[in-house]
Amino acid sequence: MQWIGVTALLMTGVSVHADDPFRKLTQVELGLGAYRTANGLPAPNYWQQQVDYQISARLDPADNRISASAEVTYHNNSPDPLQHLFFALDHNALKPDSAAAYALLAQENERSRIRSIAHSAATGFDILAVTDAVGMPLRWRINDTHLQVFLPHELSPKSRKSLKIEWALSLHDKMATGARSGYERLEDGAPIYVAAQWFPRAVAYTDYAGWQLKPFLQQGEFSTEFGNYKVNISVPTNYVVAASGSLQNASAVLTREQLAHWKDIAPTATHIISHTQAQQQRSEYSQAFVQWAFAGDNVRDFAFSASPAFLWQVKHDARGRRLQQFYPHEAAPLWEQFGLAAIDHTLTTFDAALFPLDAADISIVNAAGFGMEYPGLATIATRPERTTSNEELPAWDRLTKYDFIGTVIHEVGHNYIPMRINTDEREWAWLDEGLVSFIEYRAEHSWEVNFDVIYGEPRSVAEYTSDAISQPVMSSADSLHRKIDNAYNKTASLLNVLRHLVAGADVFDLALTDFARHWQGKRPTPGDFFRAMETTAGTDLSWFWRSWFYQNHTIDLGIRQISLADQALPISRTESPAPDALAYTVGGIQDFVVDQLPELADPYTEKRSFASVSLPAAHEPHTGETVQWYTFEIVNHGEGLLPIPLALSFKDGSQQMMNVPAQTWMRAQEGRVALQLPLPGTLSGVCIDPLWIIPDTQRNNNCVEVQAP
Repeated sequence: MQWIGVTALLMTGVSVHADDPFRKLTQVELGLGAYRTANGLPAPNYWQQQVDYQISARLDPADNRISASAEVTYHNNSPDPLQHLFFALDHNALKPDSAAAYALLAQENERSRIRSIAHSAATGFDILAVTDAVGMPLRWRINDTHLQVFLPHELSPKSRKSLKIEWALSLHDKMATGARSGYERLEDGAPIYVAAQWFPRAVAYTDYAGWQLKPFLQQGEFSTEFGNYKVNISVPTNYVVAASGSLQNASAVLTREQLAHWKDIAPTATHIISHTQAQQQRSEYSQAFVQWAFAGDNVRDFAFSASPAFLWQVKHDARGRRLQQFYPHEAAPLWEQFGLAAIDHTLTTFDAALFPLDAADISIVNAAGFGMEYPGLATIATRPERTTSNEELPAWDRLTKYDFIGTVIHEVGHNYIPMRINTDEREWAWLDEGLVSFIEYRAEHSWEVNFDVIYGEPRSVAEYTSDAISQPVMSSADSLHRKIDNAYNKTASLLNVLRHLVAGADVFDLALTDFARHWQGKRPTPGDFFRAMETTAGTDLSWFWRSWFYQNHTIDLGIRQISLADQALPISRTESPAPDALAYTVGGIQDFVVDQLPELADPYTEKRSFASVSLPAAHEPHTGETVQWYTFEIVNHGEGLLPIPLALSFKDGSQQMMNVPAQTWMRAQEGRVALQLPLPGTLSGVCIDPLWIIPDTQRNNNCVEVQAP
């Protein structure tokens, strides 16, 4: 008999036990091979590549152009001989003839047409030379957003190859192109440059997929290798540079006064570049250049930002990490009030949720566009509406404040995933965006009680799951129609369901930290995450991953009938009032940053207190003469599988909450289960999911009042 793999069966349309939603997902289905264990951890023979860079670059504001050269050392730690090396040329996505350009035009809207016009002048990377370590030319070619280098001799396993690349790159208006990299000009003409994806970056070569050669379409993000970086950046003498890694030559680029502040960093904020100094630098024009030197070990990328308009503020946190922010005076009121505190709170929250981040410098930069993360450096676009405050109205509007703090939390949180847990963003957007958004949910809710939280509340994705355009979480990143709704919010919300309803917070948290600890500095796949969570949690979660990650299910639970001793009872529907956020009910958050640091409160800050709620792991039957047997007919009008959280009310005023396990649906027919429960009194009401833990698409059938027979 010829063996047909799972993939082949799916391609031919043959169902693989599709009728059993509780069937265990196999190693093959999860894509786990010989280098990844069945318990979700790296195998003893796990490998990944390493690529080191020594780069010299010059940013010339006169023509908005970077000229650079790099010595690249590629370490082949794989068991495979390599005939080629591939490098990502992501700026080629802006060229009018790129795959990304046509993907943009296929969106058929005004915004895409405007951006296409802005891209018309883009030339992408100008590769000037590719040679070996002694200067002998190597053969190369460009295919859309990839540079392919042909090696004269194959690169054997456990060996390395050094080569040199020279290139130039023109930068364009960030707002016009919608790109992560480019420049903006402030009202007085002062520029802010962001150089991201600005050098040929080694494409990931992995055990599970070989070379990651999907073109850059600007939605699916990046898949790069860890390496050691030494980067020298020449800019005009009146410019300030923020970058990945750590500054190596502060004494050469700072004045004596600035250097003193740099060396004497305190737990409270201080300026390296003050308002007065920034204004002076901003008004100058310099034809002389100075070189800034940075270095970072075991990082997966390198980005920088440069401007004559930057103020530079710094402090250190409780672990001694240097927290920095770079911003023009237009952003100062908002940034100086909240920026460094938001970085500090982010690191504290993510340290607790994953692992203490080993990093010397964490920086944020104010630049137009949208929030984006790179190792140790994040760009944040938010600025206040006004430059001054008064007693009644701060310089910022309410939602501007929450947008700024929330974006800092999200982008700084990416220093953990994917910058340390090196996920493949080109393939699985949710594995970094969703996990970061999930932890961000806790960080935002614990800032202050009325924080405008966007991601992570299960009720917020109910409508999306039932939308015709909704897709499975495991969809490829570039294939997502609504990436934010799917990879960010749906994933974060489902992880909250898993944490609070399925596994329990204590078990989930232990499993997540165990996964993070083992995969720090490595490259996990979704299958590794699924197996690791199951192993530490001590339970098979195949049904959960299949229903909510691999398939595009919805859930709509309702009470169809309640019987006592086989006699149907009269029931009438009642409203299910919206409860407080999950973070404050089952999440139990009661401590807030603004209580610890009152100076962070503003006119938009509210004060409230919440009572936390705990759900028992399972129902324990009652025995004795007073027990009455009730039968609950519960129906699911969707396909999604989850436990059933039930709140029972009795005539004597008492209440009971229980969590009916998901396995109760194993023998359900046509989405209906008849659940028999021995109860200690006369029932007066039943409510499914009173705390709104599940993404129920229709809540008007969740709760009923029960009439006595």
